[in-house]
Amino acid sequence: MGPRALTALILAATGLFTARAPAEPSVPNVASAQTPAAKVVVTVDADDDDADGAPDLSQTPLPKAAQVDLVALPVSVIGATLHPVAGADRARIIADGRVVPWDRPVPAGAALQGLAPGALRLIVQPRNGRARGEGATLDVDVRGLRFRDGENTYVDPARAQASLTRTPPARVAPSPDARFDDPDGLRVVLELEDDGTSARQLPQITVESYSAAGQRMDEIPTLALGQSECAGARREVRCFASAPLRFVADDVDRSHPLVAGRALRTEVGGAIVVRTDGRKAQMIRVLGPRQSAVGSIGRLRARVRPIIFRVAPGSAPAVGGTDLGAIASMRGELATASAVWGQCGVSLGDAKALEVAIVDPPPPFLIALGDDLGIPASGGEIHLKVDGKPVSVTTARGRSTDAVAYDVAKAVEKAGFLATVSPNARIGPAVAGSVDVLVRKRNGAFATVEAQTLNAPLTTDATLSVRIGSVDLSDGLQHFRDMDAVAGTLEERTLLKSIDDGDPRTVELVVVPAFAGGVRIGESFIGSDASSLRNAVILDRAGVRARRSSLTLAHELGHVLLDMPDHPD
Repeated sequence: MGPRALTALILAATGLFTARAPAEPSVPNVASAQTPAAKVVVTVDADDDDADGAPDLSQTPLPKAAQVDLVALPVSVIGATLHPVAGADRARIIADGRVVPWDRPVPAGAALQGLAPGALRLIVQPRNGRARGEGATLDVDVRGLRFRDGENTYVDPARAQASLTRTPPARVAPSPDARFDDPDGLRVVLELEDDGTSARQLPQITVESYSAAGQRMDEIPTLALGQSECAGARREVRCFASAPLRFVADDVDRSHPLVAGRALRTEVGGAIVVRTDGRKAQMIRVLGPRQSAVGSIGRLRARVRPIIFRVAPGSAPAVGGTDLGAIASMRGELATASAVWGQCGVSLGDAKALEVAIVDPPPPFLIALGDDLGIPASGGEIHLKVDGKPVSVTTARGRSTDAVAYDVAKAVEKAGFLATVSPNARIGPAVAGSVDVLVRKRNGAFATVEAQTLNAPLTTDATLSVRIGSVDLSDGLQHFRDMDAVAGTLEERTLLKSIDDGDPRTVELVVVPAFAGGVRIGESFIGSDASSLRNAVILDRAGVRARRSSLTLAHELGHVLLDMPDHPD
């Protein structure tokens, strides 16, 4: 979902499509200059509600989507002229997206937009033409609401972002002016007119988080504020700041005792909304880290294709018990992994909307030549049967595995089938890489490959091995070891090549009932391997059930996304 769509959803969820103001007493049309009117409260409109990359207060004309934070002028001043006595640069009048200059009659539907914190006093000259200076006064309280990072630097809500925390919490929350060692934490800073009183009544500050789909995720109902220095603010403004807020991926981090009352669960692509006395005052989007070794990171999207295998054709899926249970389990795992990777600005998308496929294990459709050592042919014959049709190939002495693979593919195609040659990486002790030939029917369905004669050898060649790849998940998936990790086992190759979409931009996420031997719960194949198995992750049901205790999917995705085979941690 794009930022504009997100903004629209958040505004719809919070009822903010139209500018509204609390009910206010009417301003008398005839009064002396000393007669006060109701005070209108406006917040500096520094965020970016229309998602165009510019603060709303800097836009002229003001698009409709950016008019969310406007506050309607009292009906009683419509048609009157407003003359600023002080603070004319702290707000402006907007009507139909256009700026209405001071000293011009106020049109119907006009509203105020906050530009800078402080007091704005206006004299209302009614329609009857009473002399300037003889109308009622209209006081406008323009409040600033900003975000400040650990270096006490203000963070622009329109051009910068909030980010998920990547560091442990400090043992003691710093005072409102103290720097703090959290590159992702943000304070909320309230800027109010200095009215000269020692005890200022503060508005109620509420902080909410919204998902990338526009749904409210979390809330701090009342944010505590303490008096703070006003770096770069006007003299007549007083500042109040919160403790550093932490934006976290899950309830475990949110409920940490060291961050009680100042942690919000959120996600990449979502937003943080701050309210004053129940009204939206500011919004900042949640993206990747503001600071990193490569600079600021926005929102990155990893494309994942989740596929759950059944134990056998027509049987129950590997997890979940039923198809619906399997889909729900897989989406839950995807949501957890997406939350973890959100710390790096990476999202897997809306887990609830991701399509999860449940498929049968493939039939034996793969012919492996030279598996595993890749030794050339020494001369002989290969005898196979594809969907009942005999296929035979003669091998010449010294012919390489890839050359023989193309000979086999030609013979398969001559028999009326489709053949794809798929080379594999050379494993450590091998002479060359093995080569697989994938066989399908003309309609794209898998063909079944078997020996021509029951229990007869597939080849008479003494050095070039020929094997048929098959998948039997009832005894667990045969997994790779250090020696053949770059190529995978024959059963792994048969499984993964049966669902490969040929798109290097996607990560195939495969769930199987179990790995053979019960010694692992997940594995991955990365893009740097010189093999046809790339950008793939395999989990078993134990890896899915482990959930947050091991974060198996997030871990295995790390190998693929970072192109890193080792475990640097």
